[in-house]
Amino acid sequence: MKANAGISGFGESAVRRIRSEGGKWRLECTTGSIVARKVLIATNGYSSEDVPDWLAGRLLPVLTQIIVTRPLTRQELDEQGWTSFQMCYDTRHLLHYFRLMPDINGEGPRMLFGMRGGLSAKTAPQMRMHMALRRDFERFFPAWRHVETPHYWSGLACLSSSLSPYAGPVPGMDNVYAALAWHGNGVALGSHTGRRIAAMVAGDQGAPSLPAPMRQIPRRFPFPPFRRIGLAGAYRWLALVDR
Repeated sequence: MKANAGISGFGESAVRRIRSEGGKWRLECTTGSIVARKVLIATNGYSSEDVPDWLAGRLLPVLTQIIVTRPLTRQELDEQGWTSFQMCYDTRHLLHYFRLMPDINGEGPRMLFGMRGGLSAKTAPQMRMHMALRRDFERFFPAWRHVETPHYWSGLACLSSSLSPYAGPVPGMDNVYAALAWHGNGVALGSHTGRRIAAMVAGDQGAPSLPAPMRQIPRRFPFPPFRRIGLAGAYRWLALVDR
């Protein structure tokens, strides 16, 4: 497809390998290959451990789940006493996040409600997380226990060992950059950082720099092959602390 800016896009073309070729980079994809002077890796929790090898052990994908209600009536909003459109989250380690979504089609606003804590994208664990999410929704908003939540989905957020995003050059790979590890804040922070790293890739020396923590190259997690086992143990402990 062609964007208005004249940039070609190739969806459904997973990159399997990045290799140097004549001072440029060849990206070998499932559907062909692309040669580029500069490369930006912005795949966050969906990154591969070996594309490039530098990523190995530096990221920890974590599941996050969301439900959304049907449109709410004015009476239902008043009964619960929740009319703010402010984005909110609680103080738990395995936090809940929620916001009333603006009415855009005249049917009424919907409540979006999400949480962390899932460990598997398989069907049975996802069903359990869906039920747990619904139970917590009813506990948070008891006046809406009768309100249906027909929409549910889950996806991967992404952590680094420093709990800070990274945006900058990939060491040892000239003209290759990375921007990832948004820790669940990618909609706002990723959009803001995208402008900054675009200026960096373009060589704009006058562009404002990113905060120092975001320029620190993420270290590998201790014992990287056991990250998911460690995550499971951490989740169990944090769930007890949250109670």
